[in-house]
Amino acid sequence: MSAGTLTLTNNSAAVTGSGTAFTTELAVGDFIVVTVGGIPYTLAIKTVNSNTSLTLVSNYTGPTQGGAAWYAVPRVAMNLVTAALVAQSAEALRGLNYDKQNWQRLFSASGNITVTLPDGSSFTGPSWQYMVNTVATKTNGSVPVNQGGTGATNAADARTNLGLGTSAARDEQVSMTDAAPDRVMMTGKAFGIGSLTGINTAIGSAGPIGFYGSTGDNWGTPGGLSVGFGVIQMPGSNAAYRTQLALTNSGKRMFMRATQNNIFDAWIEFYSTGNTTKASDGTLKAASPVIKIFANGDYHANDESEGCTVTRLGTGEYLIEGCMGMNSDAAWGGIDGGFDIPKDRNGQALIWLDYEVHADGAVLVKTYHRTHPGAPEFARNELDGVSNGDPVDIPRDQFVSVRVEMPVDSLYNQKLRAAELAMTADAGE
Repeated sequence: MSAGTLTLTNNSAAVTGSGTAFTTELAVGDFIVVTVGGIPYTLAIKTVNSNTSLTLVSNYTGPTQGGAAWYAVPRVAMNLVTAALVAQSAEALRGLNYDKQNWQRLFSASGNITVTLPDGSSFTGPSWQYMVNTVATKTNGSVPVNQGGTGATNAADARTNLGLGTSAARDEQVSMTDAAPDRVMMTGKAFGIGSLTGINTAIGSAGPIGFYGSTGDNWGTPGGLSVGFGVIQMPGSNAAYRTQLALTNSGKRMFMRATQNNIFDAWIEFYSTGNTTKASDGTLKAASPVIKIFANGDYHANDESEGCTVTRLGTGEYLIEGCMGMNSDAAWGGIDGGFDIPKDRNGQALIWLDYEVHADGAVLVKTYHRTHPGAPEFARNELDGVSNGDPVDIPRDQFVSVRVEMPVDSLYNQKLRAAELAMTADAGE
């Protein structure tokens, strides 16, 4: 592994290093290899600018990544690898052509044939057509089982001779709703396993494996939700021990519970990108409903805050409309703590934040410059011409997260209600 780490930026050819020695380890035309998100990238070098800066031949297409380990690959080594790959590919193609020739002779020739083996040697023997014709002639039209045939001249006798059971003559199911009698359920398709009816208790042995669809009321309201769910029920060592996995149809939430001697545990929720939000310092918090506000007034509303808008009124003033004040989720500090503000690399807040809730539920967010006089000089967050407490915009490369309360008729709540009604209607059919 080469010294130092790299910082790569999506859609940019510029690469910066930390602790690197590009001028001694690399030359124009060499390659760097770096793994980002489990995916390796091999990047050609256009220029080496300094020990900590280089330019790629083409823009890096992966996600932005800092602190990435890397390897230097000289151009000569890459050329040798490419040449070896070409040689191996050519050898494989030659073998493929021999195989095609061999199969053509094996199927089409009527007598003895000569084929080329993988080691380059030759073998001479009868073609398949010659063997079939010879065996069929000697057994009055049927090829014996021990010679690769069925030993019969009709389908029924053939199945008997081959030891096939009754399912050999039955059609397979073609869909989840295929109710034709005597159809065969195919492995991997699982047609017929499951129901649109939920199982709301664990009584006795009533716990078949299956895929189910129903409202949350039929499953003990995972997460307190009564909306539509898709549920997978998996067996344990016996019917008294089972596991259920429940996914909301529209809310991007996933839950799990299990039975212990026919008694269900409480539902637990999985956290994902669907129900968390990444704060400006990179940590995850409960997501909904959250609005991210950027310096120029641009904003991003997640699913649950859909319908809210943000307007920049002036320096450090951002008005959120379409909400009903602040959300009181304790995970964000209660009704007065539903904010996440930008911080520096030492965890110090870069701004002061204040807010007002208007009579119509709109929230006015105010941001002010924040200094740290007691910190070392490099960490005081001092700006020329700007004093501590002066109104300032949100730092341009960061954002403020605001967790708001949404009205009962918000777009998200309307969608959930529609999904719940549709699921209830389907279950009643």
